[in-house]
Amino acid sequence: MEEEASSDTKIVGQNQGSSSYQTKEFTKAMAIGVLADFADSRTTQTEKMVVTRDFDLSKNDLKFKLPNKILFDIFHEIKQDLTDFLRKKLHNGEIQIDAVITAGETKAKPRTEQEKFESMAEKNPELWKLKEALGLDLLF
Repeated sequence: MEEEASSDTKIVGQNQGSSSYQTKEFTKAMAIGVLADFADSRTTQTEKMVVTRDFDLSKNDLKFKLPNKILFDIFHEIKQDLTDFLRKKLHNGEIQIDAVITAGETKAKPRTEQEKFESMAEKNPELWKLKEALGLDLLF
């Protein structure tokens, strides 16, 4: 077993000198740099969008936060290539990646004049006072 230490990385274990079995520790900043290299090697903009999204790092596990199913499906198309690339560049054969869809609920857009006014009044409550001061009736 070989050990090597630097400020950011340390070889934890190595099996018969094979780089595919190395387990170097890495930081989120290091992973971001490698992901940027991977993004540069891709041809489609959507693949680049997937790998440049925010992710959570827990030991050797990266969990990408994707906003919709389209990017989630693209992630699964490139998952193996991305995993292999990360393992090779970060010298860590235990890296695992996954993705979750994080899109929250979206409010429906206001359709009627009353809904539009109420939506604006939520952002600026002074509109209620103005409506009352001018004696306006917004029911159509």
